Amino acid sequence: MNPGDEHEIRQRLRAELGSLEISPAPVVAVTQRGKAIRARRRALGGGCAAVVAVAVLAAQLIAAPGPAPARVTLRTPNASAPGGVFASGTADGKPWRLAVRNVAADPGTRWCLPAVMFNGRNGDVLFQTGIGVPSFGNPALLRDIPGFPGVGAMFTEVASQVDRLVAIFPSGRQLSVRPVRVSVCGQQFYLAGFAFAHPASGPDALGTHVKDGPDEALVLTSEGKSLFGTTSPGVWSNLDKSRADIAASQANEPIGGGTIANQVWHIRTGLGLFGQCYTAALRGPVHGGTNYGRGQSSECVPVVASPRTLSLSWVSVPGATADFTGYAGLVNPRTAMVIVNIDNGTTQRIGPVNVAGRSYVAFVVPPGCHVERVSLAHANGMIYATTSTVPPAK
Repeated sequence: MNPGDEHEIRQRLRAELGSLEISPAPVVAVTQRGKAIRARRRALGGGCAAVVAVAVLAAQLIAAPGPAPARVTLRTPNASAPGGVFASGTADGKPWRLAVRNVAADPGTRWCLPAVMFNGRNGDVLFQTGIGVPSFGNPALLRDIPGFPGVGAMFTEVASQVDRLVAIFPSGRQLSVRPVRVSVCGQQFYLAGFAFAHPASGPDALGTHVKDGPDEALVLTSEGKSLFGTTSPGVWSNLDKSRADIAASQANEPIGGGTIANQVWHIRTGLGLFGQCYTAALRGPVHGGTNYGRGQSSECVPVVASPRTLSLSWVSVPGATADFTGYAGLVNPRTAMVIVNIDNGTTQRIGPVNVAGRSYVAFVVPPGCHVERVSLAHANGMIYATTSTVPPAK
């Protein structure tokens, strides 16, 4: 994009954002622009029956050949943000919500790490925007949400003086949401978010409004394509360009290591803007034997809260001539020992590693073998959970 194009886009955004009206309806359906919006304005004085008629009209307008698009609604946010919820609604009748919660450890511990969660899953670690930045900062985008096909979500932190966030879609329709102040981990965040249908053609611009009118605008396209088309499935894509936030997200901590088939392996974890990431490395051999060569891999998955029992992800541990199967993930913070039974009769006993209040485990399976059972034990040695199900290799 050349400077002239960007200037023209910003001028158009200011003109469009300045003319936007906020719907007073308690539930605002995400619809196309044009006849549906004009019909809604006429219907506001006609009672509940008229509002229902507008919803039907909107559904007809967004109909298209092929699978029916998701029907997404937004509720007016509760200013008190109960449970950390700052945005909610329905998608094809199923409730959705964006909420801030502590993903570090169990309540009552000293650890606290805020993250935005979609229905309690698919989290995004929340970094606080500094003073003196534009009125909105660090937008995050999510698509391919499990259980919500054809639905995308977005949120951003905004400055305290912002009274509404406006999203502009390629079709020309506009969506306006009000920010909510959320307090978590001793910090305050002003957050605005929404969900919508057709994430592949997500909003191509965001704008903020303050008391005196339009404030800032941000283009959400690259080479004419929506940024939503470049995001990883199920993992939030962040537009945070802060060097400090990126460095914190890339800081990998060791969570496991050892030898397997005379090879030395290590698995590390990083948490932040790129999701929950695991990096595995292999080198060897230790004392002769087969040399599988060196290798390294990285896998990023959606952020989850500390589980009641166990939450594992498959991790490839690659060598030059063969790949080993590894697993990494979280256990309940009260877990003292993880016991892994392999189908060759061997047993691995692993102590969880605490990283920022989250209890991690990592292990690698011998070549040609499979995990039979994973058990979790308290400090007194009592096993409190057992599973024979582990994620399949990709």
